[in-house]
Amino acid sequence: MLGVRFIAVNDGYDSLDGQYGNDMVIPFKNLINDAYCRDISVKIRSHMEVKRKNGEYIGAFAAYGYLKDPEDKNHLVVDGYAADVVRDIFAMKLAGCSLKAIADRLNRDGILSPLQYKKSIGIRLESSFQKDMEPKWSYNAVLRILKNEVYVGTVVQGKCTTPNYKVKKRVYKDESEWVRGPMSILWTQKVESSC
Repeated sequence: MLGVRFIAVNDGYDSLDGQYGNDMVIPFKNLINDAYCRDISVKIRSHMEVKRKNGEYIGAFAAYGYLKDPEDKNHLVVDGYAADVVRDIFAMKLAGCSLKAIADRLNRDGILSPLQYKKSIGIRLESSFQKDMEPKWSYNAVLRILKNEVYVGTVVQGKCTTPNYKVKKRVYKDESEWVRGPMSILWTQKVESSC
């Protein structure tokens, strides 16, 4: 109708040849292929939901202060260096420091920002939070850590999804639909700090 030539190499079809016998076969094959993709998508989504509900971590990267367990990618382990920084951040906030004062102190002490630190230990990732060539601590970075439930022993997963396997646009779920699960790691070490 639009004058577009359609070629299906695997099916040996070329609309220019005018082989009318194949005109009916191609749409049916495409329908079956689409149904197969939809079925696989539903199975993967349900499998991921089961993993979330079982308390398995399915994120691409661990939160700052944690690393993925090399023996079990669905389990997090404490990262000693970054965990100490997180403990210091909480201690400074409890001591009454502002978010900006905490960020300034971390920058002054030469503490690598979460993105810099992850890159320094060989984790390759890009972030939408990076604005400068050399990312530094900001009050927003500190706030994200203070608000993240993972530091009080709760993993929150399933905050967003996609409508279906064809649409890649992310849709944020209502908080009542998020999956919260306990972590086996607790942040128990007390750190004293001042602004």
